[in-house]
Amino acid sequence: MRALVAGLLILLFFHGLALAQDTEAEIGRRYAKQIESQYKVVHDPALAERVARIGREVAAASDRPEIPFTFKVLDLDSVNAVSLPGGFIYLTTGMVRFVRTDHELAAVLAHEIAHVVRGHGMEMIRRHTQAVFYTMLIAALTRDPNLAKGAQLVSLGVLSSYTREMEQEADRLAIIYLQRTHYTPAGLLTLMERLRWKLEAQPDLGAFADHPTVEERVRYIETELKIRGIPLARRIAGGYLRIEVLVVPEQGREIGELYVDGRLVLRLPGIDGSARDRIQEIARRLDRLFNEDLRPYEVSTRPIGREWGVFARGSLLIVHVTAQDAAFLGSSPREIASGIRARLVGVLTESLWQRRLGTSPNP
Repeated sequence: MRALVAGLLILLFFHGLALAQDTEAEIGRRYAKQIESQYKVVHDPALAERVARIGREVAAASDRPEIPFTFKVLDLDSVNAVSLPGGFIYLTTGMVRFVRTDHELAAVLAHEIAHVVRGHGMEMIRRHTQAVFYTMLIAALTRDPNLAKGAQLVSLGVLSSYTREMEQEADRLAIIYLQRTHYTPAGLLTLMERLRWKLEAQPDLGAFADHPTVEERVRYIETELKIRGIPLARRIAGGYLRIEVLVVPEQGREIGELYVDGRLVLRLPGIDGSARDRIQEIARRLDRLFNEDLRPYEVSTRPIGREWGVFARGSLLIVHVTAQDAAFLGSSPREIASGIRARLVGVLTESLWQRRLGTSPNP
């Protein structure tokens, strides 16, 4: 008898859950229809496939992968995204242009997926009315301060129309979901840092001047990443300081070339081995240093006996310029090392400016 009662209770639970999901989906469809009647959906096949592919990967890693998520892009210049009950998620073209990599795009989608998973939309409807919730959605999508004032939205968060508590929960869950994929959770941090800079560059935002909230989110996202032991490899998420190595023939021997963001930083022959081995070892050293946020002022040169080296942070050797290099390149070890340092400082400085201005490195 007890087993029968327990079985009935389980059936009733799942039946109730299915009904709740059906209700969420129906409400979401109604809002989606309104939004798509008001704003143009972008039908670029490549763009739609990219957003849907990344969205599906993240949704599959969420706590409710059974939700039939749909992902669409609206033709709006504002940098934002919103989610509806039932799994309807919209990004603006402004947001798609703003993200630099699939990692940052995955972070946006993970944040919105988390809102759906936790039922934040339904909770906001319960707290307000469907009409007010829709106004909040449109205000978030368009970043229209007049709409925000009209709805008396005093704490509208960047990326959505939810409360601070909901935003923090969605950020925390987004990090967890991204950990389950091949996308780096650091993308959420780099995204919010750049949104913070964007707000600094546009101070007159009326009801959307929510800088302390963005600053707060940057802090707790960074703290959460550190607590979870996730490397703060911003360059991977941001797609900058990309290293490329090539080996080319010259004067009957191999020359290794190293490029950073498409700019030649050094070219050296092989020594007691292949040029490929040597240039790849230098690339590995730079890769580690770039992940640790190497700064231009941390690069220096100094003699190694009668030869010279390029160093990072005082003692970390990047390149040892030998007498053989000098003979082959027709210059002194000191001059070669100084040239490498100058080019490396140049790409690091340019990268800092690009990140500060929110632009992507040149290919």
